[in-house]
Amino acid sequence: MFSRPDLTTLIEATPEVAVSLYLPTQTHGRETRQNPIMLKNLLRQAAEALAARNMADAEVEALLAPAADLVEDYDFWQHQDQGLAIFLSDAGIQMHKLPIAVPERAVTGAAFHIAPLLPLQERDAVFVVLTLTADATQAWLGTRFGLAALDVPDLPASIEALDNDTDYEGPLQSHGFGRPNTGGQSMPKTQVYGDSPEEWRKGRLVDFARRAGAALAAYLARDPKPVVVVADAEIGGHVRNDAALAPLVAGFVEINPATLDEDALHTAVSKVTGPLQAKAVDDALERLGTLLGRGDATASLDPAHIAAAAEEGRVGQLFLAREQVLRGASDPDSATEREAAPTEPDATLPGPLDHLDKAARLTLSNGGDVWLVSQDRLPEGTAAAAVLRY
Repeated sequence: MFSRPDLTTLIEATPEVAVSLYLPTQTHGRETRQNPIMLKNLLRQAAEALAARNMADAEVEALLAPAADLVEDYDFWQHQDQGLAIFLSDAGIQMHKLPIAVPERAVTGAAFHIAPLLPLQERDAVFVVLTLTADATQAWLGTRFGLAALDVPDLPASIEALDNDTDYEGPLQSHGFGRPNTGGQSMPKTQVYGDSPEEWRKGRLVDFARRAGAALAAYLARDPKPVVVVADAEIGGHVRNDAALAPLVAGFVEINPATLDEDALHTAVSKVTGPLQAKAVDDALERLGTLLGRGDATASLDPAHIAAAAEEGRVGQLFLAREQVLRGASDPDSATEREAAPTEPDATLPGPLDHLDKAARLTLSNGGDVWLVSQDRLPEGTAAAAVLRY
């Protein structure tokens, strides 16, 4: 799954020449034959753009060669998602399969073109799912588009795994369930340090939930994301009370996750994350509207002002009209600031990157948030708006 670190890598790259190729990919049947044809066409367009920059033919061929090799790679095209992004530079090739269809596009410039990736990185659209049963624990990285298994260090695989943990001291007089290498199955359930078997069982669940919560909280310490916990009411209740994870928990789904396949799990979690995402967008737009309404200087609709503020790291919230940025078009009023870009959704961008793309790159690289919203949610006639830090 395409992640924020992946995006950061692209944003922070400083190649002499960058080539960005995007294509919507077919995943089944004969339609997959269209994929290599599409890539071949994009490579031709990129070669023409590079030649127009006076790059020698041999240099163009060497730069594009890693992607050109994919054209005849039959197996590669049989394992695709809805979109594919390919980035070429003197450092080699980077490829990302995408869970969304992207516009067919070839872009050359001094930086990678990231606009088609922005829907995958909107704030609060990326989240973590923690599924818990006594028999299995799993963390997932999720977006509105799907889930991917996440490897979290020290996350206990199950409640039984606690018995084999060197940090866990099993009760000396417990039933064989707590001490798997001692006693037989017929050994009676005895009291443990004065606790009843039921109290002991609950204690193990509490410890299990605490360790799972602490492991996930530690993993997310440097890059916090909202967490959705999927568990039955009892285990979920113990996680709810865990002090380490509680600040990150955005919601709970009270169901045994063992009864759900991956698609059903994503659907169940989306009922929690969908409203959170919508509210986050609404709150951000409401703040923008309030600042604009009172003429506050920290709110701007001027593309030139926004671009300059982004260069200076002053953009805290950037709002882009989804319909515009994803097709490479900008506010006509700012056309003099850049080379003209085509307005058709399937057009190929020539020359320098669109200034909206650059503003998004700079905003993200400086820790700001980028929101893609419908054109009708921005003031009429604008393709971008920003809330500035100062």
